Amino acid sequence: MKNEDIRCMISQLFSASAENIVHLPEKNIDVPILEEPLIGFAAADDPLFDLYKNDPEAIGEAFMTPEEWLPGAKSVIVLFFPYSEDIRGRLARSETVIAESWKYGYVPGSRLAKAIASQLKDQLAEQGITAIEPTSAERFGRVKVPATTNGEEDVHYMVSWSTRHAGFAAGLGTFGIHRHFITEKGSCGSLATLITDHEFTPTERDYTDIYEYCIHCGQCARNCPAKAIDPNGLRNLKKCSDYGAYLKETCGGGGCGRCIVGVPCEHRNPSRR
Repeated sequence: MKNEDIRCMISQLFSASAENIVHLPEKNIDVPILEEPLIGFAAADDPLFDLYKNDPEAIGEAFMTPEEWLPGAKSVIVLFFPYSEDIRGRLARSETVIAESWKYGYVPGSRLAKAIASQLKDQLAEQGITAIEPTSAERFGRVKVPATTNGEEDVHYMVSWSTRHAGFAAGLGTFGIHRHFITEKGSCGSLATLITDHEFTPTERDYTDIYEYCIHCGQCARNCPAKAIDPNGLRNLKKCSDYGAYLKETCGGGGCGRCIVGVPCEHRNPSRR
């Protein structure tokens, strides 16, 4: 099986999905949630995975390498599903704390990305290829560690698997100062991964710096209602999570998302001139 076979399988699964529609009750309309994904491949033995585990500035010792997740692992498949303009655009234009489109589309979009990865896993199994989706596994977890960012109290999460870091290894993009993952289709999207025991051709990385696609424009910092992003630094995860908890309590969920809409990296790679 080749990389292109995976691309065709994903395209078919995405096109056939009946879950890629959400109803917005206030507008009384149905809108698509996600766009067809970007797909990247990384070698399971890429040295980056060991770096993620051994460097606490990256993730830390709680991180599990592909081999630890799946003995005999050969490749990691990474999918980035951009949110549709109907979802992200309505959030960017909304003057309310939480846009209707984001409240009803954000979480279903994340679930759909995982669901399509799971369907791909089942199809690979029919071809004799074993795959695992780490963030859905019982072993997946995270350790909350006190930290300091830009001189202020913060937290660091040591996760046993990171879809963003897998995306960096798979040539799909880099990080921004908002700590989100920036791809050729921007940062407003949802990631899913599969670790497999089949060898696919790794996607070439056209970057070296972890923030190469970020132009440090500061728009995400200006958009952030929690003032959690220092334009000369990074997003404070404690401030961000505290604000998210406030939104859940007062608005019934939906999350914020303001740092990834109405910004140059919303739906494109802003470093491409």
